[in-house]
Amino acid sequence: GEEQDRDVARIRVIKYGPVGEIRLNEPRVLNAQGRHWPEDMLAAAEEVGEDPEIRVVLLTGEGPSFCSGLNLTDLGRGEIPNEWFHTCEYAFRSMEIMEKPTIAGIQGYCIGGGLQVAIACDVRIAADDVIVGLPATREAFIPGMSTYRLPRVIGMAHARHLILSGQNIDAEEAHRIGLVNKVVPHADLERELEAWVQQYLEVPRVSVVHSKKLSNLAFDLDFERFLEAYDKAVETVTATEEHQAARREWMEQRGYGTSD
Repeated sequence: GEEQDRDVARIRVIKYGPVGEIRLNEPRVLNAQGRHWPEDMLAAAEEVGEDPEIRVVLLTGEGPSFCSGLNLTDLGRGEIPNEWFHTCEYAFRSMEIMEKPTIAGIQGYCIGGGLQVAIACDVRIAADDVIVGLPATREAFIPGMSTYRLPRVIGMAHARHLILSGQNIDAEEAHRIGLVNKVVPHADLERELEAWVQQYLEVPRVSVVHSKKLSNLAFDLDFERFLEAYDKAVETVTATEEHQAARREWMEQRGYGTSD
């Protein structure tokens, strides 16, 4: 991509200690996804993913909305080829395969591709003013691989209605159907995100990495093959110093002393 001054980056990466925040940063267009979006998002995901200091990742939007989906001006100008939609799916997936917990903090419009990237995160915390939806079918189009992902996140009945109707829902309904994990007043969103970050920072990295990897396989493998993947994960995890230390601590707490 083009060189960008960090402060005017279309997607900013902000690091503070063990937290990496990916902030969609084009509030003028409600953080709509323009022609550069897939490469910008993949670059941001790579930056936080590869930084060994960062243990939890936040995904947020600058301004009053999280993301209004595809930039229709770019589309109208013919700057969004079909290949763009393909690359976009890998940009969404970057949140899913990231070896760190990913938390989406959503407010205002979280529509179309905005909702797609949010459902690729591990959890979604919503301000009470959020509007979510997948308008693609109303525009004679397809709401991307949300057709694959959304049923896995919230179950087929609710997913199918959102996908086929193209209708928007509010924060309360999004919470009722399990699309968001929690709803808070807009003013409290940042504080709530910090609280969720803290929860994940308390969990040893090794267990997070392998538990997330396994849960990514949940819908794809039969029981026997999943069990194989689980067995391998158990072998890897139990061999780590983190696990050994936790085991020693557990024994000490129960008064078994420290003798091995």
